[in-house]
Amino acid sequence: NSFCTLLRAARKDPSAMDEEEEELMPFEGIEKSAVLQECREFSAVTINSRKCSETIVRVLYLLSTGHTLSANEATEVFFGGTKLFQSENEKLRRLLFVLLKDLSGVAEQVFVASSSLVRDINCPKEMYRCNAIRTLRKVTDSTMVSTMERFLKQAVVDKDNAVVSAALVTGIHLSRVQPEMVKRWGPEVSEVAKNRGNRAQYHALALLHQVRKNDRMSVLKLVKQAREGPIRSPLALCLIIKLCTELMQEDFAASSELYSFVNNMTHHSSDIVVFEAAKALASIRGISDKEIQPAVLVLQLYLNSHRSVLRFSAVRLLNRIATHHPGVVASCHLELESMIHDSNRAIGTLAVTTLLKSGGEFNIDRVLTVISGFIPELPEDGKMVIIDALKILAAKFPDKYPSLIGFLNDALGEDGSADLKLVIVETLVSLIKTNRNATELALFRLCEYIEDCEYNAIINRILTVVGEEGPNTSNPNKYLRYINNRIVLDKPAVRVVGVATLAKFGAANAALRPRVRSLLARASNDTDDDVRDRATFYAKVLASDDEYVIRSLITNVAGEVARAREKIDRAPASLRAAADATDVAEVSAVAAATAAKEAAANADSPSRAGGAAAVVASAELQSLRDRLRKIPQLRELGEPLHSVEPQLVTEGDCEYVIALVKHIYSNRIVLQYKITNTMDNASFKNVVVQTDVSELEVEPLFAIPVDTICPGESQCAYVVLEMEPETFPAGAITQSCTFALQEEGDDEVGEPEEFPVDEAAMNVSDYIAQLPVPDFDAAWDALAEQETSETYALDSMQTLTEAQNTVVDFYGMSVVGGKPGTVTTRSHVVKMSGSVALETPVTVLVQARVFISADQKVALTLSLRCENEVLRNFLCEALVS
Repeated sequence: NSFCTLLRAARKDPSAMDEEEEELMPFEGIEKSAVLQECREFSAVTINSRKCSETIVRVLYLLSTGHTLSANEATEVFFGGTKLFQSENEKLRRLLFVLLKDLSGVAEQVFVASSSLVRDINCPKEMYRCNAIRTLRKVTDSTMVSTMERFLKQAVVDKDNAVVSAALVTGIHLSRVQPEMVKRWGPEVSEVAKNRGNRAQYHALALLHQVRKNDRMSVLKLVKQAREGPIRSPLALCLIIKLCTELMQEDFAASSELYSFVNNMTHHSSDIVVFEAAKALASIRGISDKEIQPAVLVLQLYLNSHRSVLRFSAVRLLNRIATHHPGVVASCHLELESMIHDSNRAIGTLAVTTLLKSGGEFNIDRVLTVISGFIPELPEDGKMVIIDALKILAAKFPDKYPSLIGFLNDALGEDGSADLKLVIVETLVSLIKTNRNATELALFRLCEYIEDCEYNAIINRILTVVGEEGPNTSNPNKYLRYINNRIVLDKPAVRVVGVATLAKFGAANAALRPRVRSLLARASNDTDDDVRDRATFYAKVLASDDEYVIRSLITNVAGEVARAREKIDRAPASLRAAADATDVAEVSAVAAATAAKEAAANADSPSRAGGAAAVVASAELQSLRDRLRKIPQLRELGEPLHSVEPQLVTEGDCEYVIALVKHIYSNRIVLQYKITNTMDNASFKNVVVQTDVSELEVEPLFAIPVDTICPGESQCAYVVLEMEPETFPAGAITQSCTFALQEEGDDEVGEPEEFPVDEAAMNVSDYIAQLPVPDFDAAWDALAEQETSETYALDSMQTLTEAQNTVVDFYGMSVVGGKPGTVTTRSHVVKMSGSVALETPVTVLVQARVFISADQKVALTLSLRCENEVLRNFLCEALVS
């Protein structure tokens, strides 16, 4: 915006240009060499303000559109620009300040402009003084910054608020390189915070916080002084609320005064202060319904505002609060229902999802009826948001599955794209996985839908689910008609899946085997080779009546493939012995499993590559990965892209010992809890692990409990989280374990009790597998054009060894040369390599140089090289975020 303003100021007559011309860039196609030639105008004896202004704008345009100037070019333009201080034209002077700031990072010896800037600081014109103060910081380095102190200290106590704000903002920047100097301004800055205008108050508080932020007691004192002082600035109040929130997050139980202050701010006359206070209360973990209720009541008033932005802000906050405090938000249902048909579709969508989150079991049917009339008006992305919100509702009220399935079935019947239909189908599938009571009704609705479905991928997905879940229902026979219809009526791509689904029914239920074989015999005359061959193969397998062969080749192919892979990798001799054995069934199973392995590798090489571990996993981790394949809901996810070694989340000598393993998939995270019963005479019953992942940007999908853990036995419980593809959610995981005890010889089971489990965390290192690179330097040079590099000041680090170990632990990569030792020099470079768990794994190389900077502080230069620029930037920024 400021650039456009300056651009218009340099034109002769901007008002004469019509709207169409205004949108065109006036310097499109200009060349750098021509602009640099025009910069000679700066050295003319008589300064032409108009020409010089236009030239400066051209230079700024080049810089803003990605053009770079060499050090010599930038220095020449910079020194030419300093001659324009002779002109008294205000527009030219403003442009000059912008030019000097933009070139200061490239040009050499820029400090020579400081004398001209000091002259402007002492002149009576406000505009000159403010801009000169801001620019002076850019043209002086850390060794010369002390010479600025006198001018900045004078500006802090200036009678002009704009000058004071400029000095304070400059102080905020300087506090990162000269914190001790800025701390000496404390009395003057505190006085500004008490007695100056709104903007100056805000900047003064920001500066005070910047220099005290590492001292909790100082921050508490600052907040107390600010609460008691005459703070009029809404922005300053918002900053104080943010500080209060940080302190309350650390220890909410001991922050009653801070809570009272933030709660009172929900009644402030400024809307931004009210929303900041409400957002602060909503973000506090562990806050009770009673403590959050005042914020909800205030937000409820905003739901009737005539301004769309206020309604949107209020309903968005209520949507967030409803996730953890649905009962409190229930009081807003009347207003939320009236907002469903708001002219702003975003507001209507948020109102619907908030109703779904906060609705009680008694009014779910009414809410779904209201929503059903609203959904057709929404765009498809809005419909997907609402459908996704139904998963939460299904988990909260499992007994309401008939209403939810009916609603989803109606949505399937509406017009929509394949993506929307797939989202609805996946919601029904998740309902089947998490609520066994809903299985038969949901399967029946899905089978009805495929009779008229035009999307092959969706039909295949539904047939796969029917093959997994249908054989376990009370009347599996009724699904055979729907499957056979697809084999008879659909395209070959669907018929192939239909044949495999039929075979699963025959494999799981011996009573259905004759009918399934009859249907497969008809399919063996199909015109398509693949359909015909599969039907013939499955019919012969079922005719063998050998349960081991049937299970190995039809229902547990993935498990047999994994077992064969393990045999080949770990014990090739035993595999050769199996080939010579007389057990025909065993030979057949191994041969088929090997063929299936090769077919899977040819069909899905990216997935196979992603599942391969960069470093050989421990035997315990490999054993725990094998357990995933035995769970139907997890087997369909495929192989994990990466698994983290087990981490104890309880004491090792407890009656219950829990180890956490994190499995990373392309869009899922599976938390596997290995629970060991160390008691001698009691079993654990109905073992459930509860997790709070509100800090992560993930959506909990479902949990898999354990029925019984006998004495001395270990079993696994699971929690499945959904994340956006190619993201790396990080944050704390709060968890607990609930189970009941049953003494040996006692038929009665005790009451379920909640047992504590240590907090865990998802870290960036959880998404990175160690990957040793034989020739690191050669690999590094090969990626010379694909590098991201940043330098950071590590003020909190005391030694280079501490900084080095922090970087190594943060990324969890393989370190060249092995585990790093103590750093005894003033500079040290650590080289690391790893593979990031994406659908197509990405190898990342890192060089981290830790050193002592000129101001005797620990610093880090971090360089990353890989083919994915977005990934490089994320890994670089994540270290300091």
